[in-house]
Amino acid sequence: MLISTPEFRHRGRQLTLLLGVDQPKSIIVMPTTSDPELLRKHLPASAWPVVVQFMRRHAVEVRISKPRTTKLGDFRSATRTQPHRVSVNSDLNKYAFLVTLVHEFAHYTTYIKTRRWTAPHGSYWKSEYHRLMRPFMSRSVFPAELLHALEHHLYDAPASSCTDHDLMRVLRKYDRDPQPMLEEIPERAVFRFNDRIYVKGPQLRKRYKCHCLNDRRIYLIDPLAQVHVNGPLVVRKAS
Repeated sequence: MLISTPEFRHRGRQLTLLLGVDQPKSIIVMPTTSDPELLRKHLPASAWPVVVQFMRRHAVEVRISKPRTTKLGDFRSATRTQPHRVSVNSDLNKYAFLVTLVHEFAHYTTYIKTRRWTAPHGSYWKSEYHRLMRPFMSRSVFPAELLHALEHHLYDAPASSCTDHDLMRVLRKYDRDPQPMLEEIPERAVFRFNDRIYVKGPQLRKRYKCHCLNDRRIYLIDPLAQVHVNGPLVVRKAS
């Protein structure tokens, strides 16, 4: 999986760790497909022929999924009734979509070659990810700034592209309607995230300590969480 970090609560200290992905307000469900043509609008133009070739050579279906807050994509091995499946969130920009798709294709090829579940993001998966990304590492596919970030990312790819903050900062520049990130707003600023209102506090190691005005708890939120700071902020008591 690209992101598997769940929400984590430590009730004794009223501390919660939140993944830096905002809850989508509208959900679009798109079908499972083995037809690469349906992926064309989600990919850089120069990347599409390579994806077509891969899908024609491999028995794997791709699902363009509704936006999910816990992951950008995933891979599921075949069952008696289902083929091998890869899913990618529909709301990603074309560069993030491609990186996520190749990440999950690497899980598929790792499974096919080993015929067993190895370490999810171990050395074998990293070699497959690097191999499958190689045809796309070109200025004809990625802008120069993003290509540079990907070269560093692939040197020792983490389990999730979201944990590679340098890569995520560059990828989010290409979002259609980019929102400010938590790290970009000043301390003590009031913001909305996942339909709750917070006050930004100090950074503790990697995440920011934030006070939720809805339930009066303290949350640790990823610095790259996309937050809302404009418009009326209405504090509602948590149910």
